[in-house]
This record gives sequence, C-alpha cells and structure tokens, in this order.
Amino acid sequence: MSGPNRPDAADDQSRAHRLEFTVDWPPGHAAAYLLAGDEPILIDAGMAGEQGRAELIDGLDSHGYVPEDIDHLLLTHSHTDHVGQIEALLEAGDPTVHAPTRIRERFARDIETVEAATRRNLAEAGVDPAYIESAIDRLLEAHESNRDALTLEAVDVWFDGDEPIRVGNQEFDPIYTPGHHVTHHCYGTTLGDERVVFAGDMAVEPFRAAAIHVNFDDGVRDCVLAFIDALERLQRYDFDRVYPGHGPVHERYHETVERSIADLEDRIDGCADALEGREETTTATELADELTDSFGERARVLPEIVGALEYLEREGAVRSRLEDGVRYYESA
Repeated sequence: MSGPNRPDAADDQSRAHRLEFTVDWPPGHAAAYLLAGDEPILIDAGMAGEQGRAELIDGLDSHGYVPEDIDHLLLTHSHTDHVGQIEALLEAGDPTVHAPTRIRERFARDIETVEAATRRNLAEAGVDPAYIESAIDRLLEAHESNRDALTLEAVDVWFDGDEPIRVGNQEFDPIYTPGHHVTHHCYGTTLGDERVVFAGDMAVEPFRAAAIHVNFDDGVRDCVLAFIDALERLQRYDFDRVYPGHGPVHERYHETVERSIADLEDRIDGCADALEGREETTTATELADELTDSFGERARVLPEIVGALEYLEREGAVRSRLEDGVRYYESA
C-alpha cells in the first residue's frame, strides 16, 4: 500500500475523504468518497474518460493512496459520473464491487426493448416526430454509456432491500431512493461519533437533481411519484452529516430533503396551473415548451413534466386520453 501522505490511522478511519471529478453540467463536478482502514472503501467511482482517470489517481494520491489500494467499491447508482472509473480500478487492483440488484435488472434488458419503449413514450409525450429519432439516439447513447462503464461481470456482490450490508469492515444501511434514477440508493453508516449518509444525488445542496428515473423507458410516468416516495422515506432518518455526489458536504440533511420535496411540489403545481382554464387539451411537450426557456431545459425537465401530469391524474386533478399514440391532458 501507498502511505507517506496519510494522516493518523485512527483519525483517518473516522471520516470520509472526498474525491472530485469534472463534469460538463452544473455544478461542474461529481464526488466520490474514500473510507480508509484495513480494507479501504470507495463509494462511487467518478466520471468516465481519461480526465476522470487522472482525477481518480490524483484524488487518491492526495490522501496517500493509489488505485490498487482500494479493496471495496460501493455504488449509489449507475450514471456514468458515478461508475465511470470502475474499469481503471479493476485494471489497477482487485476491488470487491458491491451494487444494488436493480442495476442488474435494468441492464439485463436488451437495448432493442429499451429503444422500442423509448420511441413509444416519446411519441406519447407529444414530441414532434421530426425530433424523435435524434432524441432516441441521445437517450440510447446514455443507456449504453452507463452499461459500458459498469459491466454486470464487474460486480461481485449484489444486494437487495433495505437490510444492513457489510462492506469490508464497515456496516451500511441501504436506503432505496429512486426518482433521480431508478437504481439509486443512499447509504447510512457511522463514522466516529456521527451518523452520516452517502447520498449520491439525493439531499444535495443547493439544488435538486432532475427526476431522470428511467429517461423515457417504460416507467417514465412514475418518476415524480417515485421521487417523492423516496424523499419521504429519507425524512424518517436522522443524519448528522451528508456526503453528496454533487455540491458541498453539509449538515443540513432534513432541510435539503424538505426543499427537494417542495421543489417537486412546485413542479406539480406549475403543471396544474398551466392546465387550469385551458380550453383545449395539450401534451406534455407543449406544456414543457410553455414552462421552460430553452430547448436544453425542455429536454431535461420533460420527464418530470410527464411524471407531474401522471401524479396529478392519480390525484384526480387532471384527466388524459390516448389518441393515435399521443397523450392529451386537461384539467379535471
């Protein structure tokens, strides 16, 4: 093992060391966390690409480690900014990779099935047929980049449910938290005298991660309901410190969870208000055009708007009809 730069061992094992990776979207970084000890653990694996590889090596080196020192890798979810350097870690050493079974379930589906569902759901959302092919290409590229970064063969230990798991010498409490992504888990544990949570893309300061969930695969209409359920599940826990995948480490656990719920409720209310008093039915895409200022923003929030409309329909505030593969909404 590498070691000249390491702090006192007892102090080192009572805290998490943060490694940052550059990404091309706000806030400009993703974070992974190193837990020292007899069996060093890395929580998430950073951004894909050569720059991500260099940042992994530099980040570990700043704490006196090299990639081959990592004995265990624990994953929050399967986005490329969180699993991007798994290959580099496996090339350097032999870490035991721990991941939720929901990742295996998603990746077991063939890409043709994902493509067919994506095409159907984009059409149902009212996306202009002229843009559907380019949207499918973009969304399938995201699916495939996730799968390329995290092959099923790379995972040694699959776990399911919310039962405690042991990773090396550390016990974690997995908390299933979909919405941002259908595979997403947070992990509660104890470091020193603190209860902490490795939150991935939940409980982030100062923003809420988008309700990507499944992109436009089947399940897109459940994204907002799943996100709210996940946040309400998190409300039942207490943590002294949050180690998020983006934004700063902070001590405002309940405040960030409650703010995220309020932000999703604002999205739901915005959709309800946009439908109120409208004489004609409309599609999710038409609503997105009205509620956003740019094409990029519309593409980012369109799944949320589909999910918000589904939430309102289940609440009886909205009704819809499917006509020639396109879903039209009106206030109830």
